[in-house]
Amino acid sequence: MMQQEITRRSALKRIFAAIAATGAGSFITFDDLLAADANPRKAINVLWLHGSSCTGCTCSLLDIEKVPVVDILTRFAHMVFHHDLSLATGDQVTETIDKLLESEEPFVLVVEGSIPVRMPHTCMVAHRTMDSWMQRILPKAQACIAAGTCAAFGGVTQMEGMDTGSMGLLQYSYYRGITTPIITLPGCPMKPEHFVYSVLHYSTHGAPPPLDRYGRPRRFFGRTVHDRCVKYADFQENYFSRKIGEDGCLLRLGCQGMVTRSDCMITGYNNNTNVCLRAGHPCIGCSGENFPRRVMFHTYDDTRDIIPRRV
Repeated sequence: MMQQEITRRSALKRIFAAIAATGAGSFITFDDLLAADANPRKAINVLWLHGSSCTGCTCSLLDIEKVPVVDILTRFAHMVFHHDLSLATGDQVTETIDKLLESEEPFVLVVEGSIPVRMPHTCMVAHRTMDSWMQRILPKAQACIAAGTCAAFGGVTQMEGMDTGSMGLLQYSYYRGITTPIITLPGCPMKPEHFVYSVLHYSTHGAPPPLDRYGRPRRFFGRTVHDRCVKYADFQENYFSRKIGEDGCLLRLGCQGMVTRSDCMITGYNNNTNVCLRAGHPCIGCSGENFPRRVMFHTYDDTRDIIPRRV
């Protein structure tokens, strides 16, 4: 097979195509990308820390398009530290964070996962609890991006039965009396397009994109999943599925599309390959403020015919 030579310009075209796919092409042009590549400017510092999480949002971030997300971000942002991407370990990590805080340079804090406050020792970084790190770092950040539903609203880490007292960033900042602006990007996992768009918007305008009352960018979370559902016509015709695999609206199988705000039907996961509803499964409401709802969990005595029964 002949290998096609990739020039710098063609590489930049690929990067711009990925930027455009996130929606940031409305305020970043290809000429801006060329200028940023030719004359690197002082990029905004980004510090990414993990709270109680599964690292799924980072995995999702690294899956964006066919271009490494680092290639996009490094032209408009400076990733100071990331638990999974950085080579720093041990004392190097604390030294890196201390150096950033002592420099008084502006930075955007990204938090993946929630903050446990009832059992703070369940989430430690360098022998210090995440709670103590956040009390020190969050007030000094220009803005904070809550990456994923756990960071935004608590998500799975805050569901019934959890004893750690985990809080999403909105609840945590209120609890600690911290007023740093917070951009929430809920989703389980967070969509990389949402993150890249938000960082590029902050880097370009020095301010978050327009947000709703929960700190979510209106561009992505302005409408419910139900509004754009591929099965919306079935809902209007009162044509409902009785079990997964059948045609019809999935509302009676517990679909959360009516109460979940997200652009899932426009931008799916893994390069827009698929989402729950397109695959024939009810929306589980993973970007909602009340996720996970118990209605989406099933027991043996569940009378709903979620799984086709054997005859």
